Amino acid sequence: KVDADTVFLPQLLRPGLAARDAARAEYVDYCPSDGGYGHGPVEVVSRAGLRRLGASGRAGGLGGCQKLLGRDPTNREDWLMRRCLEKNGVKSIKLSVISEDTCPPTVRPGFECGAGKAAFHPYKDVESWRACWSAVVAR
Repeated sequence: KVDADTVFLPQLLRPGLAARDAARAEYVDYCPSDGGYGHGPVEVVSRAGLRRLGASGRAGGLGGCQKLLGRDPTNREDWLMRRCLEKNGVKSIKLSVISEDTCPPTVRPGFECGAGKAAFHPYKDVESWRACWSAVVAR
């Protein structure tokens, strides 16, 4: 899943995932310094990980995550997604795929697009989003 204010180039993400075993239940944790809440301008989950969320039964899959709804300290869907994935045995992998202003090490506004990342966030207006996109695809 990619937020609308994120410039995302999947072709730049693929090399980091190419060596991964597609049968493993994994998700990308690209912001490990965020206090353990998860961070979701880009959420990357393997097919095996998503299958675990689709498992039936009250103890497994999304049904087993209902109790998490009342415990979310951030009121963010990315926190819930991360915790539900973990509850279902999906393991995190660390990949540096995004450049943005809220994931330590914090990047200041005006950071360069195209610095070897697959995603850039946030771009809240069309002009800045397009400028970033143009800078990335020009490289």
